[in-house]
Amino acid sequence: MSDHDYTLEPGEELTYCTVHPTRETGLRCNKCGRYMCAECAVLTPVGYRCRECVRQHEDKFYTSSQLDYVIVAAVCGVLSGIAGYIISSIGLFLILMIFIGLPVGGMIGEVALRAIQRRRGRQSGNIGAVAAVIGGFLGGFIQNYSLYSGYINQGGPGNQSVPLDFVFNVTIQDLSLLVFVGVVAFAVYGRFKMRI
Repeated sequence: MSDHDYTLEPGEELTYCTVHPTRETGLRCNKCGRYMCAECAVLTPVGYRCRECVRQHEDKFYTSSQLDYVIVAAVCGVLSGIAGYIISSIGLFLILMIFIGLPVGGMIGEVALRAIQRRRGRQSGNIGAVAAVIGGFLGGFIQNYSLYSGYINQGGPGNQSVPLDFVFNVTIQDLSLLVFVGVVAFAVYGRFKMRI
């Protein structure tokens, strides 16, 4: 007999997790009374609760609508695109991108929060961060494309060669843009997750 084997008392029956019906458990949610395994249990200040009850409680704090998600995506995408375009045209050092990206991302997140009147949604931070990445790269791409197409047009028809220093500069700008967009997306996500 192993340490986990035990005999049932008369009148006692085995109980199983509501979500995972193959797992034996005796633990119940202190709100709804559902049986739950250790994986489904969430420790709260008032005891163990199932994930569904915890989610229902959290839903009171999330008041945004689907339109709010669209607004967040639009604001974060457009502002990050403008910032990406400007950063690509300036071409700063990589280290400066971190120091510039954090406040820029924080400001973009704050503008988006104000645009939706500070209503919170479960996915607002994720949507804002993804939109910031897409917008930032799109802004950088537009700037680099305009620079590249202008370079080719200066060479005249049929001259498609591009000097190595130009390729090197664009590559460094792209790397700087990558760092900048990543930091901005992180800051946007963080701004939505702050409880202020």
